[in-house]
Amino acid sequence: MIQKQKAKIKLTIFISAALLIWSGSSLSAGEAFELDGDPAENDLRIIAALNKLTYDRIISNKTTKGFAYRYTSRWYSPITIDVFVLGFSKREKLSLIRIESPKKGSERAFKNYLLEELTRKQVMEGQSSPGVEGTAEVSGRKSFLISGTLALIEPATSVYYSSSKSPVYSSSDALKGVFGYIVADLLLAGLGYYYASTTIHSHSAIQSLMGKPTPSGNVLESPGAGVFLGLLLVPRLYRMVGSWQDTYSHNRILELNVSKSF
Repeated sequence: MIQKQKAKIKLTIFISAALLIWSGSSLSAGEAFELDGDPAENDLRIIAALNKLTYDRIISNKTTKGFAYRYTSRWYSPITIDVFVLGFSKREKLSLIRIESPKKGSERAFKNYLLEELTRKQVMEGQSSPGVEGTAEVSGRKSFLISGTLALIEPATSVYYSSSKSPVYSSSDALKGVFGYIVADLLLAGLGYYYASTTIHSHSAIQSLMGKPTPSGNVLESPGAGVFLGLLLVPRLYRMVGSWQDTYSHNRILELNVSKSF
């Protein structure tokens, strides 16, 4: 009984560690740029550009964190973006725009998209969009089927596939994602195996005399096998959702031709 309680405590600790690894991989500093023009007009243009990107899945968020406006993608949107806007109209008419997203790569890609979209007039007149950063070589469309299948087999390989030549991922995003899933998978699988092994009952001499079958010792046949399999499934289901979001974002950015290098 005491052994089972200790196993449950370790289970909680390792699950918490795995969650910290996943959450740590999504921390980012954000991207910001300035947009000339009347703040009120800029605000309308920003909303229109965001709705174009997300297919009208943008809502206003009252928690502005000191900014004048904040626009967030809806919870069911495959594209996760958080945009903060602060307008200055007394001396210089301009708006300060800050973009946050789970990955540094997607923040940069969304920044490039907004810069291209909001300064389209300058581009049409032959000028280059100010502040648009160059990107590395980008591959074609990603496959939902391939990414999802890899997520079920091994989540880290799905991250590698999604991050390969994709504006959604920076190099640091890819490293954190791959190694984060490898470590989390090993932790959860190891703890699940340990817990399941503690539920295998030893065979006493009395049970042998009574003719009861001897336990096989196979973890998959133990009473704790469900916990072991469940912990194996957790990172795979989590990554399946992430792979769908990554693939959608990559393909959407590709469709919109975010920067000249795409």
